[in-house]
Amino acid sequence: MLSEKLKSQDQIKNHLYEHPWVSLLLTWIISILVLLLVIVLANRLGVPGQASYRPLITPTLAHIILLFLIVPFVLQLPNGKTTFRQYLDDIRLSHFQPFLPLLILGISSSLILLLLLSANSFIYRLSLGLPINSYFFRHVINLKVDLPPQSLSWIIAFPSIFEEISWRGVSLVLFMKKYSIRNAILITAFGFGFFHFLNLLGGTPPNFVLRQVIFGSALGFFYGYMVLKADSLFPAMLFHFLVNMFIGSFTHYFQFYASAKTQIFYTLINLPVAALILIGWVRYFSQRWLPNTQPGNLLLNGEKNYES
Repeated sequence: MLSEKLKSQDQIKNHLYEHPWVSLLLTWIISILVLLLVIVLANRLGVPGQASYRPLITPTLAHIILLFLIVPFVLQLPNGKTTFRQYLDDIRLSHFQPFLPLLILGISSSLILLLLLSANSFIYRLSLGLPINSYFFRHVINLKVDLPPQSLSWIIAFPSIFEEISWRGVSLVLFMKKYSIRNAILITAFGFGFFHFLNLLGGTPPNFVLRQVIFGSALGFFYGYMVLKADSLFPAMLFHFLVNMFIGSFTHYFQFYASAKTQIFYTLINLPVAALILIGWVRYFSQRWLPNTQPGNLLLNGEKNYES
C-alpha cells in the first residue's frame, strides 16, 4: 500500500503538467513564498519599504525567479522537461512576429478600453443632471495623473506583464490540456480575478479589491482570446501594462466623485460590454492584419487541444 502511494506521488511529481489544478495550487503557494523571501531579502539589503522604486523591485524579482527558474526547471511546466527556448515558445513569449501589427493591436486595444472606461464619467455626470461642457471635457481625462516624472504609475503597472506570462502563458497552456479552449480561458480568467483577493492581506481596501476581482475576471476572457488569436503574449502584455498605467487618467473624474458602491455598479455593467467590444476588435484586426495567425478560430468549435 505504501509503495503504491509513493508511486502515485512520484507520478504526480514527474508529470505535474498533467494535473493543472495541482499545478496551479502549487504555483500559487510557491509564488507567495518566493514573494515573502524577496521582501525579506530587500529589507535585509536596506531597500526602504516606502521607496518609490520598491514596487518595481520586489514583485518583479519574485516573478522572474518563479516564471523563469522555478516553473520551467523545477516544476517543469507547462509541458514537462524542455529547453528554456522551448519553454518560451510553448507559452508564446517568444512570438513577436509580425511585430508591428502585434504592437498596434496591443496599443489600440488598450486605448479602446480606456475610452470605454472614461464613458463612465459622462454617464455618471449626466445621471446627476450636470452639463457636459468644455470645463468637464478638459478634466474628464487627466494624463498628468499617470505620466512621469509626476507619476510612478509605470512602476506600479510593470509587474502586470508577468501576470500575463503566468496566467495566459503557463496556466492557459496547462488547462488547455484537459479542457476545451473556452473552459480553459474561463478557468484562467476567474482564477486571475479571484487571485486579487490576496491583496486584502496587504491592507488594500475591500471595495477596491472587489473592483480588481471584477475587472480581472471580466477582462480575463478577453486576454485569453487575444493571446490565442494573435498566437502571442506580446499584445496582451502591452495591453495589460498600458491599461494599468493609464486607468487613473481615464477614470480620474469618475473615481474622484463617484462613491465606491457606484463605481462597483458601473464596473459590473461596463466591463462585460467592453470585453465583448474588444473581442470583436481583436477578431476583426486579426482577420485583416494577422492572416497567418488564426488559432483563435478554434474557440468556435470547443476543441480540447491546441498546438501552437
